[in-house]
Amino acid sequence: MKRNIIRLIILTFLTTNIYAQKPIKAQKKMIGNKIENIEFTDYIENIPNSIEFNDKFKVLEFWATWCKPCLEAVPHLNELKTEFNNETNLVFLSITYETPEKAQTILEKINFETIVVSDQTKKIHNDLKIENNGMMILPRTVLIDDSNKIVWYGTPTELNSELILKFLRKE
Repeated sequence: MKRNIIRLIILTFLTTNIYAQKPIKAQKKMIGNKIENIEFTDYIENIPNSIEFNDKFKVLEFWATWCKPCLEAVPHLNELKTEFNNETNLVFLSITYETPEKAQTILEKINFETIVVSDQTKKIHNDLKIENNGMMILPRTVLIDDSNKIVWYGTPTELNSELILKFLRKE
């Protein structure tokens, strides 16, 4: 009985790990591609004067209210946002697919310094392979340059000042 349980656990881990790698490989293949206009259905918090981001460097942070690692990454992203506050050509966008009302429940508890938006259509999630075959890959960070070219995929914990500087210099 104990062996069967161990085998089941190992099989579950291996199957999940193999399945999870497919979307990540699909994302990595997108590096260098350009995406069309970046649009959202709702602007929720820290709404800028201009919502035209296509000619700016963009740090896209995909999150959800139910995603604990996403919420744990918010202070780190706030620090990076503050560090690069003087970069007028750089925007930090925290993107959820959930309704503004649902997102607001978290925003009352956790301070986001970034621009918080929602895309309830999930178009940007699908375009950037954040959702693949119904599976969300969260948290996920994507860097898109000022010509809308996808430059980098990763997690918020992998994002750091050095990477952002290289991104801005197009290195």
